[in-house]
Amino acid sequence: MTADHLREKNIMRADFNKTNELLKEINAALQVSLEEVEEKYLKRESKPEDIQMITELKAMLTERDQVIKKLIEDNKFYQLELVNRETNFNKVFNSSPTVGVINPLAKVSVRCMCMSSRNMTTGVSITHCCVPCNSPKDVLLRVKLPRWLLQIPNARSGLPGTSRSER
Repeated sequence: MTADHLREKNIMRADFNKTNELLKEINAALQVSLEEVEEKYLKRESKPEDIQMITELKAMLTERDQVIKKLIEDNKFYQLELVNRETNFNKVFNSSPTVGVINPLAKVSVRCMCMSSRNMTTGVSITHCCVPCNSPKDVLLRVKLPRWLLQIPNARSGLPGTSRSER
């Protein structure tokens, strides 16, 4: 039994080695085929739809770049024009502006110009005052409210110094 057993064992080992060699050859052939397919895939032609989409996107990109460049140039032009007009205005009217000093949170004091000496001497008669005050209504004021605005009930209520009791 041992001789038969050894012979069978050797036959099985030989079959196993043949099968193993065959599988190695098949694996090598598949590896070569895989490399060829990968290389063919990487060197493939582009689809016509893809080429068309790429050209459209490139055209859009160049168009947008041109628009951006034009906007930047226009912005520079308008900034220079603004500076030019401001300097010309300052030269013509001999003014030196103080930019950015207005405090929007500061309390506004509204003065009625009814009693100023300049307005008292003009003798021009106006029937409505800019801000309710206790002065006569026959003097020239800096701001004149239109008659239609004075007829609106809440039109004068938002002005400083006004209340329902003063009307």
